[in-house]
Amino acid sequence: MAITTNNNSEIGGKITQALGAGSGVDIQNLATTLAETETMPRINSVTEKKAESTVAISGYGVLKASVSSLKASFEKLKNPGSLLDKTVSTSHTTRLEAKITTAANAQPGTNIIKVIALAKPQQNRIRDNSSNFTALDQSLSSSDFTITIKVPHDAASGTDVVVSDRTPQGIINAVNSVTSTTGVSARALSTGTASANFGIFLTGKTGVYNSFDFTSTLSGSDALSGGGYGDKTQTAADLNVTLNGLTNVKKDNNTPKDLIEGLELDFKREGSGTELTVTVSQSTQSLEDNLNAMIDSYNNFINLSSYLTGEKSEDDELAGSLAGEKGTVNLIKNRIRGIIGQTSESASNGLSTLRDLGITTKLGGEIALNATTYAAAVKDKLSDIQTMLTNNLTDQDKSDTRNHGLALDITTVLDNITNDQGTITTKETNVTADVARYEKELTDLQERLDTIKQRYLRQFVAMESLVQRNKSTGEYLTGQFKAMENMYSSK
Repeated sequence: MAITTNNNSEIGGKITQALGAGSGVDIQNLATTLAETETMPRINSVTEKKAESTVAISGYGVLKASVSSLKASFEKLKNPGSLLDKTVSTSHTTRLEAKITTAANAQPGTNIIKVIALAKPQQNRIRDNSSNFTALDQSLSSSDFTITIKVPHDAASGTDVVVSDRTPQGIINAVNSVTSTTGVSARALSTGTASANFGIFLTGKTGVYNSFDFTSTLSGSDALSGGGYGDKTQTAADLNVTLNGLTNVKKDNNTPKDLIEGLELDFKREGSGTELTVTVSQSTQSLEDNLNAMIDSYNNFINLSSYLTGEKSEDDELAGSLAGEKGTVNLIKNRIRGIIGQTSESASNGLSTLRDLGITTKLGGEIALNATTYAAAVKDKLSDIQTMLTNNLTDQDKSDTRNHGLALDITTVLDNITNDQGTITTKETNVTADVARYEKELTDLQERLDTIKQRYLRQFVAMESLVQRNKSTGEYLTGQFKAMENMYSSK
């Protein structure tokens, strides 16, 4: 709302000038001036308060984002999986590859493996009564027939599929339609000779348990051969390794996820007695990176809170935007300073505070990481650091009564500051309500200004009417006197 304000000298000048003009008074301007004189001081005051509250909303928004960033940094510190780095390597990558699946379960150290045999799938070659098929659309029967696949081969029953497309391609399609159940797939494969054409090759899943038996109801000259367990061209086999001296360790596939806890292995070649090593290493780089990220977030918050409550600037509306909210901001700042220095409920082996990790407070309120203290802590006390920060992580929540890690306690406090019922959100809500109230008051004041102006206009119109009547009477009398003067002067 933009309203022009006149100071007292200007108002007085306008009134004096207008009254000295006789019937030429600018009653519109005079009414406006008088109305503004009564209302503008309050309008200006409310407008200023509205502006302060509006910029305070922006200030609280920036402050909340800063506290949320600090909370996110502590979220990483309460997660063991992101606290310490673990890497895995193998001695012969052409024979064996490895990757970490569950860092918390992957134990640092070296494992020694010898591959005795790789896991293999059973394979069979199906032919048309011992002869190769001549074409994929070769007719095999005049009526539908059924194929049955048993897994394992000596199972009491199998999976039945009716073949309505009575061709080699129909058999392939039927087998593949139940692969998700049986693990057996089919494909056509040329024999490599022009006259022999091709056969249907069946392949099961790796592992002895996944052996299979294939039968059909076709009979006569088109009876299928080669599908039975006894007709296999390759026998199903388990992966067989020696692990850390333990022999005949078997798995039904070459990519086991449970051979070494926390790792997935990918065996590519049989080793012929070659020792393969799988080494899990642990690094503290992630811990250091996460601590430094937390320090940066904390220092940004400290500096931002001082900036928001400090000197105002014409060039930056955020500067000093919370100067009027300094008490609330200081309350939040002191609360966060307090949690940085609090003692863990899960102190371990002399580690109980962030200070024990090397977090120190500098002059001015910022914090820093003391390299010497940090190096000493991580050298021999990694498990104690984890306990102090992340103890009882599983199923931790605000209602958990167990002693838990320091990082959870801190994130809980920070969440209470930023959540929907938190201090900052509550202040944002209140200040937003203030802005709405100021807008309503300005609307009411504008209406009052207009009412006062109209009242003055009505009064001035009446005054102008009286002046006009008096002026008309004067002009009439002047005319009469002038006529009489002219009459007597002509005699």
